[in-house]
Amino acid sequence: MSYFSAVLVHKPRHYFRGCRLSLTFVHALSLIAPWPIGKLATFRHEGRNPIKSVPLEVAPHRKHSAIVLCWVLLVSLCFGAEKDDPNLKSLYDNHRWFDLRDSLKKGSASAFYQGAIACAFNDVSRCEKKFRHVFNSAPRSSEAVEAHRTLASGYLTQGEYKKASAQVSALLVLSPTDADALSGQPVLAALADSPNQRIAGKHTTVQLEDDGLPFSINGVHATYWFDTGAELSVLSESEAKRFGLRIRAASVQVGDVNGTQVNTRIAVADELSIGSIRIRHVAFLVLPDDQPPFNAQSPGSRGLIGLPVLVAFSRFVWRADRTFEIGPESSTKKVSHADLCFDGNHPLVQLEYDNRPLNFALDTGATNTDLYPPFASAFPELIRSAVKTDSYKIEGVGGTKYLEAATLESLKFSVGGFPATLKSVGVLLKPTTDASRFFAGNLGIDLLQQAHQTTFDFKAMTLTLQ
Repeated sequence: MSYFSAVLVHKPRHYFRGCRLSLTFVHALSLIAPWPIGKLATFRHEGRNPIKSVPLEVAPHRKHSAIVLCWVLLVSLCFGAEKDDPNLKSLYDNHRWFDLRDSLKKGSASAFYQGAIACAFNDVSRCEKKFRHVFNSAPRSSEAVEAHRTLASGYLTQGEYKKASAQVSALLVLSPTDADALSGQPVLAALADSPNQRIAGKHTTVQLEDDGLPFSINGVHATYWFDTGAELSVLSESEAKRFGLRIRAASVQVGDVNGTQVNTRIAVADELSIGSIRIRHVAFLVLPDDQPPFNAQSPGSRGLIGLPVLVAFSRFVWRADRTFEIGPESSTKKVSHADLCFDGNHPLVQLEYDNRPLNFALDTGATNTDLYPPFASAFPELIRSAVKTDSYKIEGVGGTKYLEAATLESLKFSVGGFPATLKSVGVLLKPTTDASRFFAGNLGIDLLQQAHQTTFDFKAMTLTLQ
């Protein structure tokens, strides 16, 4: 599994894979050993005051029945409705959020899985409610650890810095050596003193420029690409200074696809303006000026607009005529129809190939769509006849890596019924990240720009290509 880190991958033509600051990582749920039952049992409901001790002195011929009854009561008190289909855990462990959503429709499930799906489909208030039950009923369980981790991801995506930091702190109380939380804590600690991100304005339209989305901070103009793969917005140190931002010290390292670690810091813009929209308190990771990809870019384009800002838009559309429209917010939300979800802080989309549903990481910062080992495993006949190479090039903030891959000449996909064709598609034959272990690929801008109009709706959780 991944650790709590950021990954920045360079792609040409001003598109980049972004910072991956992922808080959702799956750990196997530990089995809880039965409580010992003696002559005196204390029923304790985790997180609440213990119920009075209940003496179990009974007649010898009824003792066995009393112990069995006691065990049944203990199971009921401790585990409640934790009679989930084992398949649910498998779906959860393998990040199959769409399948888990569909399985929950078929019957009852524990509050833990209901909360996980609520967060995955961007319903943070329902997620809070369901996880509150987990915290009350089993506050020191492995499910509680994962619930804290999932909520931290949801809050960070919403720009709720204080709440995200509090969830990581709560996680570390339960699991003090958790590597993911320990590596991510400095980022959130640095942001915890900042007000939460907020947006003012509901609707505006701007014209995209060559380097992306035009905006301003403190009256200074810039153009950054909008990157759903960047789990925080990113800029170079010189850009932060150009905007007049205060750079905050934070013991944060950015890890790229090559495993190289680069020190970064934090800055927060009091206000970022795009057309008539104002976003307050926008967090940025600050990278050194000599690191790719920004060392090759001109001033005013050395950065990325990351996921928390894009989610704050709620809905945005970009068109072939280069117009970029923010809002208006959609009026409906039907999770059963959603083809977008979150895996931690990274959006996923469900599309089809050969009439089979496949889950892809959704990365508007990637120029090219890459396929991952799960795709190769699902379609081995394609790989057998493909051209192989050990020099598939990927560039990151720490340098370049050449990977083993196969190249497929042409593939036809369907995104919400919209047909799209990819040519000369690279298929990685070995995993390099958590995403490449669980998902069929990383969907880039080459597929999305085949549409005349592309709409992201983070309320309805839909991606629409027309």
